[in-house]
This record gives sequence, C-alpha cells and structure tokens, in this order.
Amino acid sequence: SATMDTGKLLYITLGDKGALIVQGSHSTLVPTHPITEIDPTGAGDTFCGAVLANILQNKHPVMAAHEAVVISAKMISQIGPKALYSKKPISQPQIDARIRLNNTQIKKISEKLSSLPEVSPFPFVSKVLPPINHPKALDYFFAATVHQFSFWSIHNQKYYQPLIAPLGGVMLKGSDYLWKCFSLALERDVEFCSPNRQASLNLDELKTIMQDDNGNQPMPAIELHLEESHRYGRDMLALNLDPESIIKQSKFSSNPLSAFINILDQIGGYKEDPLRKKSGLLALILNQRPENFLPFQKTDHIDPVIDYHNMRLCLRAGLIDILDEKLNKKLIDRIILSKDEEWAIRYAAYCARQQIVNLSGKPEGAIDWFFFNTRKTCPEMTPPLCESCLIDSVCDHKKEMFQPVIRTTYY
Repeated sequence: SATMDTGKLLYITLGDKGALIVQGSHSTLVPTHPITEIDPTGAGDTFCGAVLANILQNKHPVMAAHEAVVISAKMISQIGPKALYSKKPISQPQIDARIRLNNTQIKKISEKLSSLPEVSPFPFVSKVLPPINHPKALDYFFAATVHQFSFWSIHNQKYYQPLIAPLGGVMLKGSDYLWKCFSLALERDVEFCSPNRQASLNLDELKTIMQDDNGNQPMPAIELHLEESHRYGRDMLALNLDPESIIKQSKFSSNPLSAFINILDQIGGYKEDPLRKKSGLLALILNQRPENFLPFQKTDHIDPVIDYHNMRLCLRAGLIDILDEKLNKKLIDRIILSKDEEWAIRYAAYCARQQIVNLSGKPEGAIDWFFFNTRKTCPEMTPPLCESCLIDSVCDHKKEMFQPVIRTTYY
C-alpha cells in the first residue's frame, strides 16, 4: 500500500476501480460510478483537473476525489470533451439510490428551527471542560476532540449500550465522560495534551486516564483511541506544529477558517474523515468559546458536524427516508452495517443538514448543538420524550429508526 510523507497527498487512478487517495500513511478508496463508457480519452486529465479545482475550493482531499469521479464518469460517457463544455454545473456525488432526501420534512423542520430562539450556539463552557482562559485550553481541545468517537459497545454483532459511567462523583455519558477524562488528566499533568505526550502515550497510561470512579475502564475500543493519539501527536511533530502555531497561521491568513481546516486535513485524527466531523467540531469550539481563539468571517460556514446523534434524528424526524427494505431492517434491528451502507446514510444526513442551515438561517453552531442535544429527548435506549422536543409538531416520529451501527474513529 502506498504512503507519503506527512502533509503530502497522492492520487492514484485505478480505472474502473476508482481512485486511491493517500494522505501521509492513511489511504481511502473512492469507487467509480456505474456508467456506459463511450470514449475513455482524457478521463485521467479530467479527474486531475477536477481534483485540483476542488482542493482550491477548500474541499477535503477525499471529497475532491468523490466529485472528480462524477465529472470523469460524465466525460467518458460521450465522445470527446463535450460533457465538459456544458453550461450546467456538473453534479456533486449523488445520494445513494437506497436513500432519499425528504425535502418536505427538511423545509418544515428548517422553518421550525428558524422560529426558535432556543436554537443557538453553545459556548463550550461546562463542568467537564477546562475553565475560561486556562493556559493549556488550546492543547486540550485539539487533543481531546480527536477522541470524540465511538462511545458505545457491541454484543452479538449488534449495538448493545452507550458509555455511561461515574467520574468525579457524577454519572457521565459518552462525550462528556471523555471531556472529563482529559480535564482530569490535564490537572495531573499540564503537558498531557501536548503533541509530544500524545505521540508517546502507551496503552496502560491511557487505560488509567479513562478509568471511572470504581476503577473500571468503560471506554469501548480503547486501542483505537491510542492509535488516534499517536496519529495526532506524530503528525503534529512531523509538521513541526502545535495548537498555538496553527491558530497563529490561521489568523494571519486572508480566510482564517479555511486555513485552519486545510491544516487539519494534514493531521492524524482529523484528516481521515471526508466529512470533517471532528475538524468542524474543533473549529466551532475555538470560535464559540469566550476566548474566541478562532474568529470567523461573516461569509464563513462550517460543514455539517455529522455524528450518530445527528443521523438518528435525521432518520427519526424523516429528513431522510430509507427506500431499501433490507437496509431499513438493519437500522431498526441495530445490526452492524457495512462501510458502504454507513457512508450512504451519513452522506445523505450531511446533505440534509446542509439544507437545514441554508433554509433556517441559523449558523451551523446552533443547528449542530440542537441536533446533538436531542440525545436527551430522543435517546438510544429509552422511548423518545416527544412532548419535550422542540420540533415535535413537525417530526415524522419514526421512533423505531436507529443510527448506523459501525465502529469508526470519525464520530
């Protein structure tokens, strides 16, 4: 398998098998789209040109390839470069045929959210997070956000239960438990969140850090968390970066947000996800914290932050419909999905959430916080509390639906 130096990209076209995108030591295969080939001449040049154009528009390297594959497919479906001369914009990657965006529901829920003053950004200040103006807050948020994934366990190839455990005398769930673990580690060792410490962590250290008040280690897939610490720390060291230098570089740019996201596209723990969930979350945190580490311009926008809570609400509220009976049943039964099935649902949820931001007039920080907090009213293990939900009057109430079950470090 191909590898590149940290911070460098390599695109390898594979004909009808698609394209391989290599980001340092990480690689992603982007498949082709079924199409009748008429004239393959220029397919590679079309792909390369489209990739470069998309990267210049601040697309993630993998999403740049997804869109380039669509353009290349249209190119070879006609004789010569005729398809490229079209005045109509070339379409983005299509929603999987097994799934449909429900535009009526998207519009209804967008209008509802637009009318709710409660739907507003969160300042990321709480008892599980470092206090305002903590001297190591940047190190903390960069390192801890890498670990915002997979807070649930599997039994018999099905979703079993979410992470809920006592820490600091309080029962904490999922991301709150993770934030608190890192906060306590930072109290004991002010350099714990530095790239150097993350790069050199060992499994025993991490297990100790993740222990609950009873001495148990409840974090699922902890080996993946160790790998993410190493990817993050080692890429930062290889690029001679630290959180403060990244913020400085970003602020000196004409577009701080784009510069920031583009740097994260080179760093392990962030660069791997084509939809940039953790990158977007980190950008929102650094912008919305009272310290305003990362100022945004008025025209800036964050990609939708799509995690399993977001996807569960998209499915239950009817923002996306599953047309395939087998896939629908797997979701209801909470059975582990394939990567292809998970991507189909997640990309559809991403597109639905993009529309909601555009139609509601609310910023991504507000929409993301609302969707994330539906974990309280529309949880995993108990019946939804519909009467307490702000969008109950426009929800489709597909209460049996569940998020894609797949072990990933993306969310």
